[in-house]
Amino acid sequence: MDSFFNHPLGVVAYFPRIIQFISAVIVLGITGWAVRETKTLTVIYTLVIAVVSLVITAVALLFSCMIRRQRWHIWPVLLTDGVMSYLWLVSFVFLAQNFDAVNCRVFLWNGLTACSRKYAAEAFSFIAFFCSLMALGLEIGYIYSAKPKPVPVMQERGAEERLGQNLANAGLM
Repeated sequence: MDSFFNHPLGVVAYFPRIIQFISAVIVLGITGWAVRETKTLTVIYTLVIAVVSLVITAVALLFSCMIRRQRWHIWPVLLTDGVMSYLWLVSFVFLAQNFDAVNCRVFLWNGLTACSRKYAAEAFSFIAFFCSLMALGLEIGYIYSAKPKPVPVMQERGAEERLGQNLANAGLM
């Protein structure tokens, strides 16, 4: 069985991971800026999820690459993506509930809208959720598509047994 990282689905799974990483960094930056101004639970939760997403996903990928010769090498990444997709979804819902209740037609004195960063954090948290869910789908697809091929019965037997079978089939034994 090929390693997930050498399989075509594993190569395709690099793209959602890169987008998820970039989205997590953007959300981390926006919420890191916002936590100085406001200390709401929504901002702190999203900040924690962004940090945890970067650290835990990197550790799971590193661990999975180290044990790639094992049959279960995909499970740490699979479990991490399952949990992180749920946490990113909760983060998106929190941000949507908190930020969509505020009227964003108010302009600050410098001409910027007050909600542009809030909407950016909300959008990139959804992108991170969607990319982790897409990577999870690719990993599940790998589990179902990369099953080991069954070895034909003739290859399992030893050389003497195959010779005996061939002689018996020829009628010499």
